[in-house]
Amino acid sequence: MRFGPTRLITVGVVILLALAPFLSPLIHVDISIVNEVLLFTLAAMSANLLLGYTGLPPFGNAAFFGLGTYGAGLSIKYFHVNFIEATLLGTAAALLGALVVGPFLVRRRGIYFGLLSIAFGQVFYFIAYRFTDVTGGEDGMNFARPYLGISNFHVTLHGSGFYYLTLVVFVASILAFKLLVESPFGRTLVAIRQNEVRVRYLGLDSNRFVFVAILISATMAGLGGALFGMLNNFAWPLLMDWHQSGDFVLSVILGGSGTIWGPLLGSAIYVIGKDIISSYTNLWQIFIGALFVACVLGFPRGILGSILARFGTAPLSNESEEANWTQSPAIAADHHG
Repeated sequence: MRFGPTRLITVGVVILLALAPFLSPLIHVDISIVNEVLLFTLAAMSANLLLGYTGLPPFGNAAFFGLGTYGAGLSIKYFHVNFIEATLLGTAAALLGALVVGPFLVRRRGIYFGLLSIAFGQVFYFIAYRFTDVTGGEDGMNFARPYLGISNFHVTLHGSGFYYLTLVVFVASILAFKLLVESPFGRTLVAIRQNEVRVRYLGLDSNRFVFVAILISATMAGLGGALFGMLNNFAWPLLMDWHQSGDFVLSVILGGSGTIWGPLLGSAIYVIGKDIISSYTNLWQIFIGALFVACVLGFPRGILGSILARFGTAPLSNESEEANWTQSPAIAADHHG
């Protein structure tokens, strides 16, 4: 069996992640930080589906991440559900949020999609911020991590146990994401990014594909948010803020939009970099920003995307960078008129 660059990357990443509880102490990084990287990656993957494959700027995806966190937290605090039920309810809360805002977003493209997604994201943010009696408001909301919820296995996961459960969810999500983007549905999303007019001429309803992409993206973000909330036993409104959405987009661009493993690389750089740099200075955002500028200048397709391009295996979704933000006059008139 011939091992190409992508397969070698996959094998190496899986081995590193499986050994993370043993390797992370060597670089003085707590396993909870590595766990945060995986959950941050799930949210970045949700942004990657829209940005890297469909060509839509997902500047409001933090709302779905936060809905997952609050959905899990509120269900634990007020309904005393177990871990699995809280995860499912948090994911369902994000999906429900996408069903509410999706119809308003589905006909927008380019910067109009980005601005409208920010607006809806801020609505959810202010709801969490103002409903103090339910969500804790600005101070956030504490809740205890529930037991797992498997019959005859009444245990609460901590440390490495929680990490390996997250790793199983993460690997399953990666496999599902890979199957999705390589399916006819995923190829159609790439086609919409590159030339939506031609997709419509082929008789396909591009708005329907975009709507389903929004729902899938929200579900992935909600799953990551639900687990993130139970990792920290805390939910707070800033998880829904547009700045958080910018962090997800930043991670995608750093690693390489339109790639499978790019969001993981970008998330690792952002989360671990933030953890290490912030321990030395409160000005960590300046250094992260400088790193981002350096990566954009040195790796126009992101770090992993540029490496794959050098081997001649760059994804199809990166073939038309202009399609990210612009549309033909016919599509623009239809969507904004």
